[in-house]
Amino acid sequence: MIYIATVHWLDETWVDIQLDYFARHLKGVPYKVCAFLNGISPDSYQDRIYYINTDSITAHTTKLNLLAQHICSIGEPEDIIYFIDGDAFPIGPIHEYVADQLKNYPLVAIQRLENEGDPQPHPSFCATTLGFWQEIEGDWGQGPQWETKEGKLRTDTGGLLWENLNNKEIQWAKMFRSNHIEVHPLWFGLYENLIYHHGAAFRTPYCTVDIKNARKTLGNRILMSVADTRIGHLGGGWVQNAIYSFVMKKKIQNSLMNSKEILTEIKNNPDFFKKFV
Repeated sequence: MIYIATVHWLDETWVDIQLDYFARHLKGVPYKVCAFLNGISPDSYQDRIYYINTDSITAHTTKLNLLAQHICSIGEPEDIIYFIDGDAFPIGPIHEYVADQLKNYPLVAIQRLENEGDPQPHPSFCATTLGFWQEIEGDWGQGPQWETKEGKLRTDTGGLLWENLNNKEIQWAKMFRSNHIEVHPLWFGLYENLIYHHGAAFRTPYCTVDIKNARKTLGNRILMSVADTRIGHLGGGWVQNAIYSFVMKKKIQNSLMNSKEILTEIKNNPDFFKKFV
């Protein structure tokens, strides 16, 4: 059995898309979807989603961990769990790929080196067995830091998992970006031509690469330095997001325009991803 752990936030746009692509590319394979649907009515999805949680939890990492905890309580150690972002889905025979990788590695996941060298397993797609996840006491939390290409320290979702695997000297299979045509250095990504990750579908679309490029302008650098202080972290980071959004307004607008166009293609053409190949 494959259990799919996914999270959707205040926007039902991607729920049917994701479910349709699961059905298309996991045809004939037994699987159950377990999802957080925050701010989304679960009524329309009771027949297609095995387990739905609508608890008012903000932290993405907490929701992933809770889904894993629930799945481990009902599944068997040899069952497989797919962690996958709400705006990601398979575009090819992912089951065969995962099954093959798990013969040699206990875990397979996307590694987003394109995001200034992020080394950690990323939950835009990650697969392992329930037994291994329990054995290592898997946790998607942040915390441990690494150096970016510029030598700055940062952390992100998957930091604890990355540290855990390193401390235990466990090798894992990495899925890399396979785009030949790039609309954005991080968004709209293909991974091994098997997983599509739209990126930032549930938040303001800017990333580490965008931030680095914006800092090249002196005025932007000054404003963003203020955003990185305690002032910027007021209101749970609301001030920082507001400053960053102001500084990168044109870049964000361009990403939103591209996002809208590609979303239309996704809905109308199951082979939409070939434009990136």
